[in-house]
Order: sequence, then C-alpha cells, then structure tokens
Amino acid sequence: MRASFSSKFRRTTCMSAIALAILMGASPAHAQDADDDDGEEMTLPGNAGTTNDLNTGGEPIVVTGSRIARDGFAQPTPVTVVGNEQIERQGVSNVAQVLNEIPAFRPQSTPATTAIFQNNIGANTADLRGLGANRTLVLIDGRRVVPATVQGSSFAPAGAVDLNMIPTSLLERVEVVTGGASAAYGSDAVAGVVNLIINTDLEGIRANVQYGIADAGDDVELIYSLAGGTSFANGRGHFVGGIEYIHDEGTGDCYSRDWCALSYNTVSNPLINPADPSLGRVSQGDPAVLVLPDISVALGTFNGIFIAGPFRGLEVLPGGETRQHDYGTYFGAGIFQSGGGANRDQELAFYQNFPISSPSDRINSYARVEYDVTDAVTAFLEGSYGRVEASTIGAQRRDIATIAGQPIFRDNAFLPDSVRARFDQFNIAALPYGRMWNDIGPQVGNVTRETYRIATGFSADLGSSWTLDAYYQYGRTNYSQIGRNTTITPRVAFAIDSVIDPETNLPVCRAVLQGNPDAAGCVPLNPFGEGSPSRAAIDYVTGTVMQDTKLTQHVASLAAQGDLVDLWAGPLAVATGVEFRRDIANGTADPISRALQFYTGPGSPIEGDVDVWEGFVEAALPLTSTAELNGAVRLTDYSNSGTVTTWKVGADWAPLEWVRLRATRSRDIRAPNVFELFGPLQSSFQSVNDPEFGNTQFLSPVLLGGNAMLEPEVADTWTAGIVLQPQIGPGTLRFAFDYYDITLDNAVSTLGAQVIVSGCSNDAPEYCQFIDRDPDTNEITRIRNFNLNLNTFITRGFDVEFQYSVPTYDLFGSGEGDVSLRVLSTIVDDLITEDAGGIVDRAGMNGSPVSQPSGVPRYIINGYLSYTGAPFEAQVQVRHISGGVYNASLVGPGQEGYDPLLNNSISDNSVGAWTYVNLNASYDLWSDGDRSLEIYGVVNNLFDKDPPVDLPSSFGPTNNVLYDVVGRTYRVGARLRF
Repeated sequence: MRASFSSKFRRTTCMSAIALAILMGASPAHAQDADDDDGEEMTLPGNAGTTNDLNTGGEPIVVTGSRIARDGFAQPTPVTVVGNEQIERQGVSNVAQVLNEIPAFRPQSTPATTAIFQNNIGANTADLRGLGANRTLVLIDGRRVVPATVQGSSFAPAGAVDLNMIPTSLLERVEVVTGGASAAYGSDAVAGVVNLIINTDLEGIRANVQYGIADAGDDVELIYSLAGGTSFANGRGHFVGGIEYIHDEGTGDCYSRDWCALSYNTVSNPLINPADPSLGRVSQGDPAVLVLPDISVALGTFNGIFIAGPFRGLEVLPGGETRQHDYGTYFGAGIFQSGGGANRDQELAFYQNFPISSPSDRINSYARVEYDVTDAVTAFLEGSYGRVEASTIGAQRRDIATIAGQPIFRDNAFLPDSVRARFDQFNIAALPYGRMWNDIGPQVGNVTRETYRIATGFSADLGSSWTLDAYYQYGRTNYSQIGRNTTITPRVAFAIDSVIDPETNLPVCRAVLQGNPDAAGCVPLNPFGEGSPSRAAIDYVTGTVMQDTKLTQHVASLAAQGDLVDLWAGPLAVATGVEFRRDIANGTADPISRALQFYTGPGSPIEGDVDVWEGFVEAALPLTSTAELNGAVRLTDYSNSGTVTTWKVGADWAPLEWVRLRATRSRDIRAPNVFELFGPLQSSFQSVNDPEFGNTQFLSPVLLGGNAMLEPEVADTWTAGIVLQPQIGPGTLRFAFDYYDITLDNAVSTLGAQVIVSGCSNDAPEYCQFIDRDPDTNEITRIRNFNLNLNTFITRGFDVEFQYSVPTYDLFGSGEGDVSLRVLSTIVDDLITEDAGGIVDRAGMNGSPVSQPSGVPRYIINGYLSYTGAPFEAQVQVRHISGGVYNASLVGPGQEGYDPLLNNSISDNSVGAWTYVNLNASYDLWSDGDRSLEIYGVVNNLFDKDPPVDLPSSFGPTNNVLYDVVGRTYRVGARLRF
C-alpha cells in the first residue's frame, strides 16, 4: 500500500506542477536576488533590518518564507535581514558570530562550547528560539545544504548545517525567518529559516586581511580572503568566486583565566537519614546543593585515594608513602569538595586541559557561473568546498569509587607494604579506590570535516508573468574523528588487577595467570601515586578512537510561479512545485569503538538513508491595494516516517501608509534525521544527582543511540505583529513588534541522564528501564539515553526591533553622514519542556547545568549606535542580558517553594543582569568610486568583563553559551575593493 501511494503521489504532483507552469507561462523572478545597486539600503546601519528595509527598485523578488515574488518585502511572516555591511563591521570570521548576537538565537554550538567533547569540533550552527539547531533550516540562495555534524555528546545536534562553509566576503545578506516555514521549505523549518544570500552580481575584486588576539595573549586569529566577479560574453554570462582561510589558535584552559581558576562547582549536602528527612541534613540548615569555590574531587585524586573502609581518605604518594586526604568542606556524599589544605588536589580535574575556546583551521571556497542561453533561459553551475580541521584536549580518565569496575585487592602487586599491613589489620580483601589519571593524560581529539556542494539548473521565462525554475544539487560531507590517548576500559581493568607471579616474582596481570585470552599482552599498571604507571602500561591501556562518516545529499526541484488570474484587487499569485531529496549516512570505525570498549568514543559507524518526495502550492490573494491573504500547503512522503501535510495561512494589512499589521498560523513538521533514526550506540559519561542516595552526585557511564521507530515532530505556530514607520522630525523611525507562540509535540530528544534518573525515582517509573544499577550497592552502572518521541516543547514571547536614523546635517548642522540608533530585543515568556518526568520552563534560566542544555534569559537587548559617513565610520554595540536563575529545576533562597530539606534546594539560584560593550571603527585610506582601501579595528568586551563564575556547567564554572569567556579581544585589518 505504501509503495503504491508513494508512486502515485510522485507522478501526480510532478505532472500537476509541470502542467500548471506550461499552461500559464511566466516572467523571471530571480529567487533571493535583489538589486545590488541598492545594497546600502538593504540593511539598516545597525545590525539587522525588518522586512521593509530592502529596497528592490521595483523588481519582484522572492523573500525567505515565501516562494512567490513580490514588489518589496510586504509579507505576513517576520523576516530579519543582516547585511554584508554589518558582517564586515564586526570583523567576524563566519556569519554565525553575527547571527548569535540577534536575541532570537541561542549560540549553543560555538568554539567556546566545545569543552571536553570531541565530536563536531569547529562547527557553528544556528539555533533559533532555543529549540535546537536541528529545528532551524539553513539554506544557501533558497536551497538546502548537506548536513555537517554527527551524533555525539557535544552541544551541536547531529544533522545540522555548519555556517562556516561560505566565505563571508561573498555574502550579500542573510535573511532570517523567525517563524515556522515548513509549508514553503519542508522539514526542519520549525523555529525558522536562515537563508544565506550570495552576491552573485559581484563585479571587481575584494580582498581582506585580518589579525585578532585576546587581551590574555591567546585566541590568536588570522583571516585571509579573496573574492571577485566579472561578466563575459557581452554581459550574457557572469562569474563570481571566492576563497577564505581562517587560522584560529584558540585559548588556554580554565586556569588561564583568574575568574575560572576560582573553580566554582557544587557540593552535595545529603540528608542524615533519607527515610526520615526531619533529622535534617549533614550540614544543618543548608540546602541539598551548595555552590562553592575552590572545588576539587573528593572521590578520586591525582595520586589515588581509598574512598571507603577503615582507612577512608588514605592517599598513596609516588614511592609508596601515604598521606591523609584533607576533605575541606565535604559531607560524605557526591563527587566534589570545597577547600582543604595542602593534602588534596589544588586544581579541579574536571576543569583541566580543555581550551575555553577550541582552535581550528578553515578554508572555504565558492564559485558560480551563469549564462543566458537565450533571452528567456538562464542556466547556472555553482560549487563550494569547505574544510575544517579542529582539535581539542578532552578529559583525562576519571575513575570514581572503582577503577574500571575494579576495587584494589590486598594482593595487588604494587600495593605498598604499609598499606597491605592495614588490609591485614582489618582483615579486608578489597577496597574501592578513586583516581584522576593525569599521568596517563587526557584524550587528544582531532576532527577533519570536508563539505562539497555542486548545483546546476536553469530559470526559464515562459511568458505571461510565469517562470519555471529547476535545479539538481549534490552535497557531500566527509567527517573524520580521531581521539588519541583514549583509555580502553577492559584493558584498564586487567592491568589494574595485577599480582606477583609466583614463578618470576614480578608483577603480572591476574587475568594472564588465569589464562584469559582477552588479557593477552596485558602490562601491569601501578595506580599508586601520580606518575607511577610505566610507559609500557600506558601504551597497553590506551588506543586511538577512529571514526569516518560520509553524509551524502541529493536534491532535485522543479517549481513554477506567476499570476494565475486577475482579480478585483490585483492578480492571484501562485507558486507550485515538486522536490525530491535523499539523505544517506554511512561510515567506518575501529574495532574497539565498535565493541564500546573505549572510556569515551563515537561507537559503531552509522548506516542508513531517507528518501523524501514533496509537492507544494502557495497562493497570495490581494484583498485590497493594502491587504493580502497568503496560504501554502505541502504534502511530504518520507520513506521511513510516512506521509505528512504542512500548511500556512497568513494575512498582511497596511491600514495607514506608516502602519502594517501581520499574522500567520502554520502547521510545521520535522522528520527525524538519519542520525536520530540510525545513530549507533556510543559511550560517554555524565554527572548526575541520584535521588536514591539523597541527590548525591555521581559520574555515570551513558550510552547514546538512535531509534528507527521515531515519528515526525509536529508544531503549531502563531505569529502576530505590527510594523510602524512614521516620519518623526528629520529622521526615519522604524518599529516592529511581533508575538510568537510555538507548540511542538512528539519532539525527538534525548532526555538527558539527569532527567532519566530523577524521573525514575519520582513520577516517571517508565524511565527506570533505561538505568542499570549494581545489585549490591544500588549505584548506577549505566544509563541508556536514546532518542525518543517523548517531549512537548512550548515557547512564547515577543520580538522587538527599533531604529531611528537621522542625517548628521540635520542633527549637527553639518556633515554628510548618518547617525542611527538600533535596538533589538527578544522577550521570552516560556521555553517549556513537557515529558513524563514533569514540566520545566527554561525561560529566564541563565545557566546550563551539567548534562543539560542552556536555558534562555527572560530578555536580551542589543543596542547599536552607529555613525556612517565618509571616510570614517564607527559603531558602539551594547548587549544586555537580563538576570535570572541558574537552574530551573532547583529552588534557592528567595524563590517560592524553597525548603532546604527538599532535594531540589540549592544555596544560590540567582544570576544578576550582565552587560557587554563592543566597539568598531573603519577609515578609508583611499577611495575612488566603488574602489577603496579601508583599515578597520574591533574591540569586543571593551571593559574586559568577566562572566558570572557560579554557574557550573559542562564547560566550566559558567555558561559559555550566554557569556563571553575569552575576555577583551582586538581585531585589526585592511580591505581592498577594486
């Protein structure tokens, strides 16, 4: 039945679209193409423009969010525009850095959020509304882009587009639709669309050289770019191309910054008796979680520590000497302690090694040629290539409670005699032992990602206002991940459990004596004292994680658009078409990864594919000369997920020349991608608070993986807004106010280890099936965190844009420039996650607690005060982040419901407001018409403001998603236009 329906659907939609196009005829409407001569008017002098800011010179254009060409940007869906002028002003190396300053974006995946995670290093993704980058569709000139990210434990979701792949010098503008657009573009456009518009009309040469460095002396960045364009064949053809190289050296680790070296994290304060909470907590009057400075690990040290039994706290030093560990502030539960004297680790192992901002090298290139085959047909061929090589230093092995599941036995070959005597004194056979393996060293990860893309097609003028557009696109991402010096857990277990060989009187692995073939080649490892393991033992217990993944995408599209019939207020404009897409993922991995034996690694390779057939129709009905109704419907057939229908209805009305009202209602979908469906098992670890032990903190192994039974997500979206453009005084005022409401059901998500554990112990017993516990101790031994259709996401709020621009002559009585003030703000009322574990609203949550996504502030305000003139331009940017809470799942003093006896209590859950100031300026050394030589400079975080330091996360003691962690940085450069 499904095969029959699918075939019928493909034939019917394809024939209908072609027949409609041929019968009606068409005029050229160059998709996403605007008159380059009006480029200065496309974007406001500040950061971004509303839909009314593009001057198209009267030529119909297709605006992101619709497939119908219009005169100007009057459409119901809010569209924000970021122009090349602003991208250049800020001296950024990729467009994501500018987009992430728009308050509607959450910069969840950047070099500053790499932390210890190996996968997807160097990727920059777009995350609108805090719904995840996989729910924001990224296009290049209205066409899809092959994904570049893979499955893993990082904060970049699998199957997302890397915004690094296009040279910024070739970007004309970026259009951002902040509302559902699945009816226009298909799956993924739930939160919105980011459309990168290439300057395909570029004439001449553009060159740029830039140098950047942080005030701390690191984060050195070099940028070299070259772009050019020219016409040929008497103007019938045009060529444009560009190449860009970026070298980013990254930063030092946490201890390279004074604020980070304060080492804030959490200390557990358990109940004296969980069965009788009235007895209070170990630290009476204090809550369950204390946020404190000077944190180190209590359950595992650089030397190694016995963590239970009659000599709990005994550390064995190099050479066999011992010392009693100083626990400082520690209440007998959880991973961390605060303070202590010399007899403890002076740095927190969890903050060591990995850079605050990861290094990378990137090269991007793009070329396009188009040619007017006839006066009515234009053909094009374009291609792009991008390569990213990035690296990071991951975590050292962290064994807490036991080493690879093994305690230390009395007959261990390396156990000092003085300690063995204590075993004998208390008649003990084995004790748990914790170790932070700095002497084995951290994992060193490298990622190489190559993305190829080629597209070819044509646009045809069929006459009578109709056009026909067709293209085929091939995309390929080659992803290679290597993790050197990664420990192999079974080998660590064999090597730790060593005894004295009765024949040689030398250390030997017990499993070798027992004839276990899996232990062949085992080299005994001395765990007592930092620096004690031999080189041979380290070589035996470590290996190199290797995984290669290939992502392939084929896209074919045929679309027509034009005026169907003349009505009372104007022509009924229609667009229709069919599209086919195939996404394929396959790869290889080393045998140890396939067996899930590495301490952390990408696991088995992926293998899977998805085919998609789609047909769509859109219509724009003019009601009056100032009012329009717009509607679209799309039927989509997925080879894995079945058939779905998406639609949109919108209205746009200008009751006055300076007032415009707009509203949309849409049904949007996102089908699970190949990684969510077919992602292989891979191993990681996460920090969780276990309610079964009074919310004590543990470091637990976690398995991640796909789920072939996933269904499409379904979203209902409302938007409504008003745009005001009155003439006030000598200047021009623009004001836009839009409300949005998105409810996403059946959301595909990994719940996260903490949600699973908390839900199992509270009101979601179905989560218990994902947890394995030790039958003797009841401690967690493994959590399975697979993709599930469990969640509902709800987000509501307001977008506000304001600008007032005035000529300097009218303001000061002289000068030929302009002064403008622009303010952008997003006010988030709700960012709700509903699942079987309960409801969490992360609106107003400024933290990114360990193993959880970042919340979003209640509001962010970005202000831009700009002067534009010749030969000098300057801009001051102010970014204000509202105060909020650290963790929406916890309750602190001053909050309703705070009770220190409850497991959700925390000592400090508040975050103050934070403000950053940036400055940029440029000066034309030489100018002659369109030719110029310009020098420029940028200072970010002008006052070198540190982030809040008491928001522990997977990145360190603060939320790297929201706050600047690098510190003051400088960029200087020169641009040549010729």
